[in-house]
Amino acid sequence: MWLTKKVVRILSCIAAAAAGVSVAVLLFMSVMTVKVEDSSMLPELLPGSRVVAIRTDSPLNIYDASSIGPGDMVVYRVPYYDVGSEGVYRVRRVSGINRDMIEVSRGGNAGSSEKEVLSKEKISGKVVKVLYNG
Repeated sequence: MWLTKKVVRILSCIAAAAAGVSVAVLLFMSVMTVKVEDSSMLPELLPGSRVVAIRTDSPLNIYDASSIGPGDMVVYRVPYYDVGSEGVYRVRRVSGINRDMIEVSRGGNAGSSEKEVLSKEKISGKVVKVLYNG
């Protein structure tokens, strides 16, 4: 046998390391953390809170916009025309869904009076965990 046990063991370790790095990269590309900058999600999320969201465009396809329902918290990028907030992510509660549109509201409960309607493709992720609350 031309491959010794030592060479086989080394090749096995390299393959395991490559698989581990691949999984880590996929997970990194699937998860995002977002800091809540304002008081719009009071009383549930305080300013400075950090949440973990699974990306809806994740390569692992854990969540997509069709799996989001009323009561879920979602993350979306602020539109370019919202002066002073370009590139910022917002956390909002889903208050309703109609085909390709999602209605989100400010505040910790879905009954908030300030509502916004977004297309499903604008949703960046679904909040799965609050890391730090204020």
